[in-house]
Amino acid sequence: MRFSEVPHMMTSALAQLKAIGRVAFYLLVAFMVIRLWQDPSGAADATVNFIGSIGSFFASAVDKLSQFVRSLGSD
Repeated sequence: MRFSEVPHMMTSALAQLKAIGRVAFYLLVAFMVIRLWQDPSGAADATVNFIGSIGSFFASAVDKLSQFVRSLGSD
């Protein structure tokens, strides 16, 4: 193997990984669409619960951060 062939092999490997990632993404999207089609209300409930959990996490994080900042100011 010559030195000039090494970058070509890396480019090929990166292109293959990108293609595999793209296929995995499309399979994930297809799976989600099928699940949504089979049970729209269940998918909506799961989505609402997920978004609510993210909101609760950020509310808790902001509250704890504000308590920390207040404790820095008090002696």
